[in-house]
Amino acid sequence: MKQTLTKTEIKKLIPHREPILLVDEVTAWEAHKWIKAKRFFPENDIYFEGHFPGDPYLPGMLTVEAIAQAAAILTSISEQIDVTNGYYVFTGITNVKLAAPVRPGDTLMIEAEKIRDKLGIYVFAGKATVNGKLAAQASFSAKLIHK
Repeated sequence: MKQTLTKTEIKKLIPHREPILLVDEVTAWEAHKWIKAKRFFPENDIYFEGHFPGDPYLPGMLTVEAIAQAAAILTSISEQIDVTNGYYVFTGITNVKLAAPVRPGDTLMIEAEKIRDKLGIYVFAGKATVNGKLAAQASFSAKLIHK
């Protein structure tokens, strides 16, 4: 099985689209276990326009959202879920640490690990780094909502 995914392939696995699609590429995964992905934030990215003028950085919860999107991609790959008829929603977020800002020009390296799933609720732990430094980490749960 191919271990990388492009943005075009990602769009077949989760329903998110620009500007809220926060994963550019999947770099590796092991089905039902873990995933690694990345997102480059260009200087002119929409998120930096108003957060904050003169000292722009990505809102921290969008970093957590990027981790969650990577987890959703892993679940779609692992379970062969057709997301054209549904989407993932958070059911809980815990142990959040926003350690460092993500700035214009940064590449966010994203990792998520599946902890368990039971009765349609998936539990993950993940982190995001920039240049090897922790930007954010969180544990969270999510479920697939059918349209």
